[in-house]
Amino acid sequence: MANDAKFDPGLSRIMVICLTLGFTVLIASMEALRVTQSGFAFAVTWRTAAALAIGAMIVGPCFYILVYSGPRLGRKIATFVIIAIGVTGFFYPLRFVPREKMSSIFGGLALAIGALSMVAAFVYLLHRFLSNKENDPDQ
Repeated sequence: MANDAKFDPGLSRIMVICLTLGFTVLIASMEALRVTQSGFAFAVTWRTAAALAIGAMIVGPCFYILVYSGPRLGRKIATFVIIAIGVTGFFYPLRFVPREKMSSIFGGLALAIGALSMVAAFVYLLHRFLSNKENDPDQ
């Protein structure tokens, strides 16, 4: 399966390693997050190291399947796992935020979603424009 990579094999390996490293650090930082008097802080313990190792064992194969185009069911499961970890990593720190500040946070979140949606739309339109230029050599 490693020979079926869509990219250069070295680049594919780097992609898997870097994405795995990023997501395992995300998982470990969620475990290390603790409530303090001044808000929250990170407390690195043996559980953080365990979360790092377990996270690597979970997301490593997921990214391998996604990068090297594994079986269809495997890709769906891997995509679900990665999305679930990403969404959890985003919303998990909100449990430390007081209820009276939630409306401000969700207002900013809505604004960020709107801005990112516009950027995504422009990137998509640019992709379509450039694809049409490549397919139509007369222009």
